[in-house]
Amino acid sequence: MKQFVFFLMILGALTMPAGGATEEKKPGPLVVYGDNFMFVIQEPEGWTADIENAPKLSAGVVLYREGETFEKHGVLIAIRVAKKVDENTADDLAHDMKEFRNLYPDVQFKALKAPNPSYASHAKVFAISKSRYDYVAYLNPGPVTPFLFSVTMYTGKNQAGNKELKAYKDVIKSLEFIPQNAAAPPR
Repeated sequence: MKQFVFFLMILGALTMPAGGATEEKKPGPLVVYGDNFMFVIQEPEGWTADIENAPKLSAGVVLYREGETFEKHGVLIAIRVAKKVDENTADDLAHDMKEFRNLYPDVQFKALKAPNPSYASHAKVFAISKSRYDYVAYLNPGPVTPFLFSVTMYTGKNQAGNKELKAYKDVIKSLEFIPQNAAAPPR
């Protein structure tokens, strides 16, 4: 599925202050779309969005810290879009936890609060001590939306620090599905 990303610029032109220094650009919302879906997130400060490598993880977009790359990163956030079969998002997460335990019997699941202001959110940390930490949140935009979002943060062998958790939760908070009829250009 070919995906496109547009950066929406903050309204207004950047101006030169009287002192001659340039103003720092603030990132605007990031719109991601593909076949039959569109969503928006706010790219966290100090993070880079990457759509070119996202399909390698079956994702619409991946994010990693500035100065890192897709191939060499300490932390990576991936946002995936999937067709829903029902509204039981908590059951979807429970099913994936069971499947993960089949692959990694020593996994521990820990509570994680990662709310979105508009959507039901179910989240857990999938932890294998000193081996692997995955922070997983499923977001359900509601019964009128045929898609489910998963936002996963991979931190490798280390648990996420406060900065990584803040970036992860900020991405989840900012995620918003855009209905195709609302996104279509006026005729």
